[in-house]
Amino acid sequence: MKLILKSLIIGGVLFCSVSINASSSHAYADAVLDALQQKGLLSKSDVDNIKQQATAAELDSIKQSKQETPKKIQSTVSAIAKNASKFKVWGRLQPRYTFVPSENGLEGTNSFTLRRARFGLKGYVADKFGFRFQYEAANEVQGLSNATNLLDAWVRFEHFEDTIGTLTIGQQFIPGYNRRPQVTASVERKFTEYLSPGAAGRARGITLRRGDFGLPEAHAPGLFGNRLHYGIGFFNGPDLSLNNDNNDTLFGVGVGVRPTGVSYSDDEYSFKPRPFTYGFGGAYSQSKDSGTLDTRFQPVGVRLDNEWYSLFADVQGGHWRGWVSWALFESDAEGALARNTGGQVTDSLSSSALTLGFSRAFALNSDGLGVALALQYQYLDNEHPSRTMFFRPLTGRSADEVARGMNKGDVYQAMLTWQFDKNVRLINELSYYEPDDGGFSYPAFISQFQIDF
Repeated sequence: MKLILKSLIIGGVLFCSVSINASSSHAYADAVLDALQQKGLLSKSDVDNIKQQATAAELDSIKQSKQETPKKIQSTVSAIAKNASKFKVWGRLQPRYTFVPSENGLEGTNSFTLRRARFGLKGYVADKFGFRFQYEAANEVQGLSNATNLLDAWVRFEHFEDTIGTLTIGQQFIPGYNRRPQVTASVERKFTEYLSPGAAGRARGITLRRGDFGLPEAHAPGLFGNRLHYGIGFFNGPDLSLNNDNNDTLFGVGVGVRPTGVSYSDDEYSFKPRPFTYGFGGAYSQSKDSGTLDTRFQPVGVRLDNEWYSLFADVQGGHWRGWVSWALFESDAEGALARNTGGQVTDSLSSSALTLGFSRAFALNSDGLGVALALQYQYLDNEHPSRTMFFRPLTGRSADEVARGMNKGDVYQAMLTWQFDKNVRLINELSYYEPDDGGFSYPAFISQFQIDF
C-alpha cells in the first residue's frame, strides 16, 4: 500500500512540475515534498529523486516546445503570406505642368494640376475568381458616371479560359479599345481613343475575351498559340455626351491577330529589349441613343444610331516600337436635326481620327535608368460636340481653353521621357497644333511626373 501511495505521489508531483509555467518557482512542490518527508511517507533519497525527475521532465518539455515553436510560427507566417498574396494594392500619381502661350488675343495656360491620382486593388477572392478595382481621386474633370472617378470595378471568372475564354462582369474596357492606358508615350489620350465608345473606353457590362487583346480583363492566352485574340461584350449604352448610361444596349466586338504568337508590351517604350513581334486588328461597336443637349438634336427624344469602327496595328523589336490606329464614329438621327461642332445643322454626325507614331528607348544601366524619344502625328476631323476640343480637360472649361481646342486639323508631337526606375518617370511632350477649322496654329508643352506604386 505504501509503495502504491509513493508511486501516486511521484506521478502527481511530476505532472504538477511540468504543468507549472517555466518562469514560476518550484517552491510549492518542494514544500509538499518536504512535508511528506517529515511525515515519514517519503525518505530523503525519495524526495531527491523526485526533484531530479521533475527537473529532467521540465527540461524535456521546454526543449520540445522550442522545437515546435518555429514550426508553428512558420506555418502562421505562410498562411498570412498566402492570403496576402491574393490581393495587391497599386496606384499612380501624375502631377503635371501645362504651358500654352498667349496669342491672338487669347490668354495662355500656365498651370500646375494633378492629372491622375489613382489607386486600386486587384487579386483573387477565391480560386479562379479574380477582381479589379480602380478609383480616380484627382477629379480634374467633373465626374462622368461611366469612368472618370470609378474606373474599373469588375469580377473575372476563369473557369472557361481554356475553351471559350475569360468571362468578366462589371465596369471595364469595351472590346476594341486599342490601347490599354497603362504606360504611354504620349501624355494625353490619342484622338483615336477619344473617339472610342464609352467614357475613356469603359462601360458597364459583360464580356467574353481571350488573349492579350483583352487585357487586363482577359486572363487566358490567345487561340492557336497566342495568335488569335478576341473580345465580345454587351454594355449599358452611354449617350453621346458621356454623362449617363441610357436604357439601351451597346454591343462591341474586337479581333486581333499576332502572327508571331509573341505578346506585346503594355509600355510604348521598350527600355528592356523585346523580341520582334507585330500585330493588327479591328473593332466594331453599335448602340442606340436618345437625343442629348450636347448634340442639340431636335426634336428631343429622337432615336440615334451610333456606330464605331477602328483599325490598329503595332510592331516592336529590340528597343523600337511603332503604332498606328484609325477610328470612325458616326451618329445617324434618322431624319432629325443636330448642330455639329462647326455650328451647322445636319441629320448625322461623323468623326474620324488617325494616329501614327514610333518610339526608341535607350537603357542607361541595368537598374532601370533610361531615356526615350518618340514622335507622333495625328489628324482629326470631329463633328461630335462632346468629343475633342483637346485642351478642354486640362485645367477646366474656361473660354480660352475651349478656344485652344481643335476639332479639325493636324497635330505634331515630340516626346522625351526619363525613366529613373521602373516606377518613376518624367514625361515631356511638345505639341504643335494646326487647325483647319478657322483656328490658328499654336504650340503647347506638358511635363509631368509619373509615379507608380
